[in-house]
Amino acid sequence: MSTLRDELHELIDRLPEAQVAPILAIVRESTLAEDGGDEWPLPDFVGALSSGKGDLAARSSEILRDEMGRPPE
Repeated sequence: MSTLRDELHELIDRLPEAQVAPILAIVRESTLAEDGGDEWPLPDFVGALSSGKGDLAARSSEILRDEMGRPPE
């Protein structure tokens, strides 16, 4: 294995779990383009809304109330 590949492996192993999916998508996209493949198993929007603010679905009622200006229940 080349020195560059070794370094890449080491850097990937140090990534926080939250950053793995976006970088994996970039690498897969690059690999598919080189292989001539044009299909990706997941839609392009997957991983696009990584806000880092925890589970937005669990807070959806609170977020909607805030956005719509309704008082809390």
